Amino acid sequence: MDETQLKARKAPKQARSLATVEVILAAAARVLARESLAGFNTNRVAEIAGVSVGSLYQYFPNKAALVVALIEREQARLADGLEAAVGSVSQVPLVEGLSRLAHLAIGQQFQDPVYAAALDHEERRLPIGSRLALSEGRLVTAILRFLEDHRDELPDWPDGSREDVARDLLLITRVMVEADAEEGRDPPPSLHPRLVRAISGYLLGPGLSGPVSGSRPRR
Repeated sequence: MDETQLKARKAPKQARSLATVEVILAAAARVLARESLAGFNTNRVAEIAGVSVGSLYQYFPNKAALVVALIEREQARLADGLEAAVGSVSQVPLVEGLSRLAHLAIGQQFQDPVYAAALDHEERRLPIGSRLALSEGRLVTAILRFLEDHRDELPDWPDGSREDVARDLLLITRVMVEADAEEGRDPPPSLHPRLVRAISGYLLGPGLSGPVSGSRPRR
């Protein structure tokens, strides 16, 4: 699918149009959360939203464009949350800060795992990398700020490599959290300590990452 087919047809400007788009997106999120991608289509979304399909098509040309709008919204929400969380842990020890950020990532994914899994699937499938560049940049910048706040606890990296480190931390987190989210509706108790061990071990080395409160071996 061409990226131009994934764009909203028009941007709402008046209060009534803005309200209509909000209702449509809220309905799209409910359908995905209840029925995942198997039951997701524009007719179903319009029905739940209480609008005509024609009204929906005024703003979104197809169901993929609806999903992309939801992905962009969730990515922006995650960036907002990470920026706030990084600001709140600037004065705590490194591993404690990583622990709190891990809770944020897990909470985002497991708040509604069916919905999150559907969006993750479509994010991988659809050609929307350029559409998500802004929110991805915000995530990387927030992690770079975290690393700078805790630079006294971290090893020295070669010049120019800190952004690679930040992107690696995001990738490790996404892979681990999304993998466990595919297995059930609740996060396994071992996920948080495993995630903290993984990201702190990456930053400090396995012998320096320290114990994680509540950790237990995975069975």
